[in-house]
Amino acid sequence: MMKKQIMVTVVVLTYNQEQWIAQTLDSILAQKTEYPFEVIIGEDWGTDNTRKICEKYCTKYPNVKLAPQDHNLGVVANWVNCIQLGTGKYIMNCGGDDYWHNPSKIQLQVDYMETHPECILCHTDMDVLHVKTGRVKHNDKQSGGIIPPEGRIQKDILAGREHISAVTMCFRRDKFNEYIPTSKFIELNFPREDWPTLVILSAHGDINYIPVSTATYRVGQPSISNEINYDKIRNRYERDLIMTSFLFSMFPEWGPIDQGTINYYKTHVYHSLLMAAYENNDYKLAREFAVKDPTNTKAKRWVKNWFTFQLFRLLRVLRYQ
Repeated sequence: MMKKQIMVTVVVLTYNQEQWIAQTLDSILAQKTEYPFEVIIGEDWGTDNTRKICEKYCTKYPNVKLAPQDHNLGVVANWVNCIQLGTGKYIMNCGGDDYWHNPSKIQLQVDYMETHPECILCHTDMDVLHVKTGRVKHNDKQSGGIIPPEGRIQKDILAGREHISAVTMCFRRDKFNEYIPTSKFIELNFPREDWPTLVILSAHGDINYIPVSTATYRVGQPSISNEINYDKIRNRYERDLIMTSFLFSMFPEWGPIDQGTINYYKTHVYHSLLMAAYENNDYKLAREFAVKDPTNTKAKRWVKNWFTFQLFRLLRVLRYQ
């Protein structure tokens, strides 16, 4: 009897997430689907027990595999390595600190892609869980009154009018292999993998939205998108500019990278540094970063004195309770 084709490769990137990784893997393995799927875990040589937990799952479940490596690769190289190890017709992602609360996620998105050949990537709504309070915001887009654009939406993505979380995506492997220059992603040390992939794929097919919440995205914990180390924040913005410059070179119709985009990356870093200073309870540096922050935000106005600085920190916590 011939084995059915693996329909989906689920890539799970994880690093020092021993408190969450079991829930992540359990949620994926609980998927109810007619399609065979595989889980490729990219445990990026962390220092806690994440790898041991992952190894137990690999022993127990034949469709769960741990990407072999003996050193830290970094997020982009780790992601590319996992994708290349898989064989699924479609690719999905789930961070090691997120999980899929909808057991029909795979079936829902694969069925959609199979019946919409013009669609290169589909995504869904999601819930947002704040780890410090346990509060969950259900149906993030719908509850915020957001109606995502669909079709060829590269301009919307570039302009920041559309934000799509990797944990909700499903995209075609053949189109990924055709259009995504993974070697450049690694060579240029891109700081992230999902946004440039989305930008490139959106030039070659439709990006469509399914108004069903399928995944839970954690916020508030230290992560790539919530960094509190000042040097790492500066380094990320430098790499962001390199990444964006490369994307401009891929699409000549955009024209040369403009000074406004360059200035954005050179100056907007101070807003991220300011928010990190709030997280670190670092009033002195917060005042320094606020002066250099080019954005017009409430965060700048709350550093007038130590009292308002502390009040803003408290309000940031209360908003999630």
